[in-house]
Amino acid sequence: MPREFRFRLQAVQRVRQLEFEHRQRIVGERLRKIGSEQAIIAALSQDLTSMNDETKRLLSGGSVDVGAVSRYRLPVGYIHAQIARSEMQISGLERELAAERAAMVKASVAVKAIDKLRERRHAAYLVQVKRQETVEQDETALQMHRWVHDRSGAGSQ
Repeated sequence: MPREFRFRLQAVQRVRQLEFEHRQRIVGERLRKIGSEQAIIAALSQDLTSMNDETKRLLSGGSVDVGAVSRYRLPVGYIHAQIARSEMQISGLERELAAERAAMVKASVAVKAIDKLRERRHAAYLVQVKRQETVEQDETALQMHRWVHDRSGAGSQ
Protein backbone atom coordinates (compact mmCIF):
# COMPACT_ATOMS: atom_id res chain seq x y z
CA MET A 1 0.00 0.00 0.00
CA PRO A 2 1.51 3.36 -0.99
CA ARG A 3 1.98 6.00 1.63
CA GLU A 4 -0.41 8.94 1.78
CA PHE A 5 0.35 12.03 -0.32
CA ARG A 6 2.07 14.79 1.64
CA PHE A 7 2.68 18.23 0.26
CA ARG A 8 5.88 19.45 1.89
CA LEU A 9 5.07 23.08 1.20
CA GLN A 10 1.78 22.93 3.11
CA ALA A 11 3.05 25.51 5.63
CA VAL A 12 4.02 27.89 2.82
CA GLN A 13 0.62 27.36 1.23
CA ARG A 14 -1.13 28.18 4.51
CA VAL A 15 0.98 31.33 5.07
CA ARG A 16 0.21 32.55 1.56
CA GLN A 17 -3.49 31.87 2.06
CA LEU A 18 -3.49 33.77 5.35
CA GLU A 19 -1.71 36.71 3.69
CA PHE A 20 -4.33 36.75 0.93
CA GLU A 21 -7.19 36.68 3.46
CA HIS A 22 -5.52 39.50 5.42
CA ARG A 23 -5.29 41.60 2.24
CA GLN A 24 -8.95 40.87 1.50
CA ARG A 25 -9.95 42.13 4.95
CA ILE A 26 -7.93 45.32 4.46
CA VAL A 27 -9.56 45.95 1.07
CA GLY A 28 -12.99 45.35 2.61
CA GLU A 29 -12.23 47.78 5.43
CA ARG A 30 -11.13 50.46 2.95
CA LEU A 31 -14.33 49.94 0.97
CA ARG A 32 -16.40 50.26 4.15
CA LYS A 33 -14.62 53.51 5.06
CA ILE A 34 -15.21 54.90 1.57
CA GLY A 35 -18.88 53.94 1.80
CA SER A 36 -19.14 55.63 5.19
CA GLU A 37 -17.62 58.85 3.86
CA GLN A 38 -19.93 58.73 0.84
CA ALA A 39 -22.90 58.36 3.19
CA ILE A 40 -21.69 61.41 5.15
CA ILE A 41 -21.44 63.40 1.91
CA ALA A 42 -24.94 62.29 0.90
CA ALA A 43 -26.38 63.33 4.27
CA LEU A 44 -24.57 66.69 4.19
CA SER A 45 -25.72 67.28 0.61
CA GLN A 46 -29.30 66.58 1.68
CA ASP A 47 -28.90 69.10 4.53
CA LEU A 48 -27.45 71.62 2.09
CA THR A 49 -30.35 71.10 -0.30
CA SER A 50 -32.92 71.60 2.44
CA MET A 51 -31.12 74.77 3.64
CA ASN A 52 -31.05 76.11 0.08
CA ASP A 53 -34.74 75.35 -0.30
CA GLU A 54 -35.49 77.16 2.98
CA THR A 55 -33.38 80.15 1.89
CA LYS A 56 -35.22 80.28 -1.44
CA ARG A 57 -38.53 80.16 0.43
CA LEU A 58 -37.45 83.03 2.68
CA LEU A 59 -36.28 85.09 -0.31
CA SER A 60 -39.43 84.44 -2.35
CA GLY A 61 -41.73 86.06 0.22
CA GLY A 62 -42.81 89.67 -0.10
CA SER A 63 -40.52 91.00 2.63
CA VAL A 64 -37.05 89.54 3.18
CA ASP A 65 -35.94 88.81 6.73
CA VAL A 66 -32.19 89.42 6.41
CA GLY A 67 -31.53 87.92 9.87
CA ALA A 68 -33.29 84.67 9.00
CA VAL A 69 -31.46 84.40 5.68
CA SER A 70 -28.06 85.19 7.21
CA ARG A 71 -28.52 82.45 9.83
CA TYR A 72 -28.04 79.89 7.03
CA ARG A 73 -24.77 81.40 5.80
CA LEU A 74 -22.51 79.90 8.51
CA PRO A 75 -24.01 76.40 8.49
CA VAL A 76 -23.83 76.32 4.68
CA GLY A 77 -20.13 77.20 4.80
CA TYR A 78 -19.57 74.54 7.46
CA ILE A 79 -21.37 71.93 5.38
CA HIS A 80 -19.31 72.80 2.30
CA ALA A 81 -16.12 72.45 4.38
CA GLN A 82 -17.28 69.06 5.72
CA ILE A 83 -18.11 67.84 2.22
CA ALA A 84 -14.66 68.94 1.01
CA ARG A 85 -13.02 67.16 3.98
CA SER A 86 -14.96 63.97 3.24
CA GLU A 87 -14.06 64.16 -0.45
CA MET A 88 -10.37 64.51 0.47
CA GLN A 89 -10.74 61.57 2.85
CA ILE A 90 -12.30 59.49 0.07
CA SER A 91 -9.52 60.47 -2.30
CA GLY A 92 -6.88 59.28 0.20
CA LEU A 93 -8.80 56.08 0.90
CA GLU A 94 -9.12 55.36 -2.82
CA ARG A 95 -5.33 55.70 -3.23
CA GLU A 96 -4.83 53.31 -0.30
CA LEU A 97 -7.46 51.00 -1.77
CA ALA A 98 -5.64 50.86 -5.11
CA ALA A 99 -2.38 49.91 -3.36
CA GLU A 100 -4.13 47.32 -1.17
CA ARG A 101 -5.92 45.82 -4.16
CA ALA A 102 -2.58 45.47 -5.95
CA ALA A 103 -1.16 43.73 -2.86
CA MET A 104 -4.23 41.49 -2.70
CA VAL A 105 -3.83 40.53 -6.37
CA LYS A 106 -0.16 39.76 -5.76
CA ALA A 107 -1.09 37.58 -2.78
CA SER A 108 -3.77 35.86 -4.87
CA VAL A 109 -1.21 35.06 -7.58
CA ALA A 110 1.11 33.60 -4.93
CA VAL A 111 -1.71 31.41 -3.58
CA LYS A 112 -2.64 30.22 -7.07
CA ALA A 113 0.99 29.42 -7.86
CA ILE A 114 1.41 27.24 -4.76
CA ASP A 115 -1.97 25.59 -5.40
CA LYS A 116 -0.90 24.79 -8.97
CA LEU A 117 2.38 23.35 -7.67
CA ARG A 118 0.44 21.20 -5.20
CA GLU A 119 -1.83 19.95 -7.99
CA ARG A 120 1.16 19.06 -10.17
CA ARG A 121 2.91 17.25 -7.36
CA HIS A 122 -0.26 15.37 -6.49
CA ALA A 123 -0.71 14.35 -10.13
CA ALA A 124 2.92 13.15 -10.23
CA TYR A 125 2.29 11.24 -6.99
CA LEU A 126 -0.77 9.54 -8.52
CA VAL A 127 1.27 8.55 -11.59
CA GLN A 128 3.94 7.11 -9.31
CA VAL A 129 1.35 5.19 -7.29
CA LYS A 130 -0.18 3.81 -10.49
CA ARG A 131 3.25 2.69 -11.73
CA GLN A 132 3.98 1.00 -8.41
CA GLU A 133 0.63 -0.78 -8.51
CA THR A 134 1.34 -1.92 -12.07
CA VAL A 135 4.76 -3.25 -11.03
CA GLU A 136 3.20 -5.09 -8.09
CA GLN A 137 0.46 -6.55 -10.28
CA ASP A 138 3.01 -7.65 -12.89
CA GLU A 139 5.14 -9.26 -10.20
CA THR A 140 2.11 -11.06 -8.77
CA ALA A 141 1.07 -12.27 -12.23
CA LEU A 142 4.62 -13.49 -12.93
CA GLN A 143 4.74 -15.38 -9.64
CA MET A 144 1.35 -16.94 -10.35
CA HIS A 145 2.52 -17.95 -13.82
CA ARG A 146 5.67 -19.54 -12.40
CA TRP A 147 3.72 -21.31 -9.71
CA VAL A 148 1.24 -22.72 -12.22
CA HIS A 149 4.06 -23.63 -14.62
CA ASP A 150 6.09 -25.30 -11.84
CA ARG A 151 3.07 -27.32 -10.68
CA SER A 152 2.17 -28.44 -14.17
CA GLY A 153 5.80 -29.48 -14.76
CA ALA A 154 6.01 -31.38 -11.45
CA GLY A 155 2.74 -33.20 -12.06
CA SER A 156 3.85 -34.61 -15.46
CA GLN A 157 6.88 -36.47 -14.01
